[in-house]
Amino acid sequence: MRSDPRAFHAPFESPLPPRLRWIPSALAIIVVCIPVVVASHSATPLAGSTTEVLATSAVVAIVLVAALVLRTRYPRSTAAVAIAATCASVVLSSLQLIGPGPVIASILTVMITVFGVGSRQGRAPGLILAGIAVAAIGISVIVARPEGSRGLESLITLVALVGLAATGGIAQYNGRAFIQAITERARRAEETRESEAERRVAEERLAIARDLHDVMAHQIAVINLHAASASQALRTRPDDAERSLTTVREAARTVLGEIGSLLTVLRSGDSAHSATLAPTPGLSHLPQLIDEFSKAGLTVEQRTVGTPVELDSLRDIVAHRVLQEGLTNAHKHGGDGTALVQLDYSTDGLGITVTNVTKPRRDDWIVVESGHGLVGVRERVSSVGGSLETSFGPGPVHRFVVHLPFDEPAPGVRGSAHATTDPKGHA
Repeated sequence: MRSDPRAFHAPFESPLPPRLRWIPSALAIIVVCIPVVVASHSATPLAGSTTEVLATSAVVAIVLVAALVLRTRYPRSTAAVAIAATCASVVLSSLQLIGPGPVIASILTVMITVFGVGSRQGRAPGLILAGIAVAAIGISVIVARPEGSRGLESLITLVALVGLAATGGIAQYNGRAFIQAITERARRAEETRESEAERRVAEERLAIARDLHDVMAHQIAVINLHAASASQALRTRPDDAERSLTTVREAARTVLGEIGSLLTVLRSGDSAHSATLAPTPGLSHLPQLIDEFSKAGLTVEQRTVGTPVELDSLRDIVAHRVLQEGLTNAHKHGGDGTALVQLDYSTDGLGITVTNVTKPRRDDWIVVESGHGLVGVRERVSSVGGSLETSFGPGPVHRFVVHLPFDEPAPGVRGSAHATTDPKGHA
């Protein structure tokens, strides 16, 4: 996994509790100070007094301790200070002003600070500082040639130690970055799962709303119209009132039955049980649909142009719902109780046109254009790649035009190639 901090930031977090986070720094300081103290007491320099040696060693130790204490806050700066202190220790050791102890302590400090840079800031800063440390300290060793230096062997050892520290820090950074990436991926997956669940719920609500409108709109419109007719004809034309009330009773019974079927589908999670319900209506049910509207008082004329073909199940359902909505609007908002249904079969799709004479009231036009049923039909038509247009005129005429494209060449033929006209609605 790449550890470029510009691409992904993995902040350092100590695994220790806050009250114990001073322990690593204390241990590092002890490890660094031990060589300084031991070597300073046992060294016998050729130049300078013991006091000067101890003072110089103490200054180096203070600088190294300060770098270790501040390494978590200023990782790069303290690493640079440790490198500079090591170079100075090498030069002082070559002048025999300090013993080998401060040099060893300085190299340990460089390893600790380079490790911290790699652990906190990633691969690029860690490798750059490691290279600077090797180059600067190596040049100091070659130029100053302190006592005890072994030339190439010392350089190889220096490269190995600093490289090991940088590699360890980078590995720790990559481990944190990997864990953080997994955590972030899991969080995003959870958010995506919740968004997908919300989207599915919204789609289900829309589907239920469309189905409820399809089930109830026509029958409720029939009940409303015939209830109004019955109330007006009750005293003067009781026979007409009785027929209207009979139609209201049949429409109410139909609504209750269809709502019961819809609730059964919604409550059933068993696909085998759902398969036993009534079949979904399609264009094959168009004669029954027209008969229902005829009984409700709407005279429907059907025309078929072109060669009728078998639609796939999805487009068949959409076509039936389109016709149901178009005839419902013609029944509710029509002016003379008639409607014309025309089915145009072409090579690229099916055109459905429902035409009716409108009432002179302008507000009926607004209702037709903005009703919930029209919204649901647009959604159904769009789901199969079709288009819906409604228009008024010329004159008091409303047209409800839908085009449903064929997904592929239709497999079957359902009738002749001649245009037919039947006022009763049978092609």
